[in-house]
Amino acid sequence: MRTRLLRIAAVGALILGTFCMTAARSAARRDAAQSAAAKACDYACLTGFIDQYLSALVAHDPSRLDLATHVKFTENTMPMKFGDALWGTISAMGTYKVYFADPQAGQVGFEGTIRENGTPAILVIRLKVENRKIAEVETIVRRGAEPAEALEKFGQPNPAWLQPLAPSERSSRQDMLRITNQYFEGIVHLSGDMVPFDDKCNRILDGIQDTNNPSYNEGWGHGSFNPAAMGCQENMNTKIWAYIKAVDPRRFMVVDEKMGIVFGFFMFNHPGTVLEADVPGVGKIPMPPSAKRPFNVEVAEFFKIQNGKIRQVEGVQLALPYKTPTGWDK
Repeated sequence: MRTRLLRIAAVGALILGTFCMTAARSAARRDAAQSAAAKACDYACLTGFIDQYLSALVAHDPSRLDLATHVKFTENTMPMKFGDALWGTISAMGTYKVYFADPQAGQVGFEGTIRENGTPAILVIRLKVENRKIAEVETIVRRGAEPAEALEKFGQPNPAWLQPLAPSERSSRQDMLRITNQYFEGIVHLSGDMVPFDDKCNRILDGIQDTNNPSYNEGWGHGSFNPAAMGCQENMNTKIWAYIKAVDPRRFMVVDEKMGIVFGFFMFNHPGTVLEADVPGVGKIPMPPSAKRPFNVEVAEFFKIQNGKIRQVEGVQLALPYKTPTGWDK
C-alpha cells in the first residue's frame, strides 16, 4: 500500500512538474511575443523615424538618433562615416515631402526637397529599423537647384502618393513586386506593351514630368517627334531607351501595401555603344550626346500600383561612372 502511494505521489509530481514546465515555456513564449511586439515598428513608427532623422539632420546632430551598434550609411552610393557629407551642409528642409513604409520589412523611404547651404536639392532616404533602432541609412542627394525647384513647382506631391488604396484596389506584395519588375523588363526589352500601365500613368524624374508633357523635349531634335508628349506605354514603345542595356541590380526595398507603393534603388547600365534608336513609324534617330558614353545611373524610384496597374512613377537620377557599385553590393 505504501509503495502504491509513493508511486501515485511520484506520478503526481511528474505531472505537476510537466505542467509547470509547460506553463513556464508558454509564459516565456508569451513574454517573447510581447517583447517582439513592443519592439515592432508599425507604419506610424517607421514614418516617425524619418521625421526624427530629418530633424537631427537639419540640426547637424546625429546623437539625437537611436542607432544600432553597427549602423551602415551611404550617400550617393559611397559608404562613409555616419554624420559626414550632407550632415554638415544641409541648411533647411524644402516644401515637398513623400513617405512610404513597409512594417513587414522594417523599411521606410522618403523623397523631399531640402536646402544645402541655401541651394535647393532633392533628398531621398531609406532607413532600415531593427528593434526600434536605425540599422541602415541609404541616401541620394540630387544636387543642382533646377530639379528641386521643378519638383516644388508642383506645389505638393501627386494625390496618388498621398491617397491610401481601398482594399479592392490593392494587390498582393508578390504582385506589386512582379508588376514593378515588369516595368524594368519593358525598358530592357523595348516594349511598353509588356508593362501593365494605367491609362492615366505619368512619370516624374528629377522634378520633370516626361510623359504627357508636350512642352518638354529631352533633346530628341527630330522634327515633331517628342516622346515626352506621349503616355507611359507609348513612350516606352518608341524604343528610345535602347541605350539602356541592363537594369541591374534591382533593389526593391519598400512594399507599402497601405498606399500601394513600391520603392527601391535601380542601377541603369549604359555602355555607350548604342548610337541610334529605331523608332517605329519614325525611323532611326541618333541618340543624344549624353547617351553616347559609358556610364551608370542609379535611380531611386517609386511606383503606385492601383488595380493591378502602374498609376504613377516618380524618382531621381544619379549619374555615375560606368560600373560603379551601389554601396550595398553583397
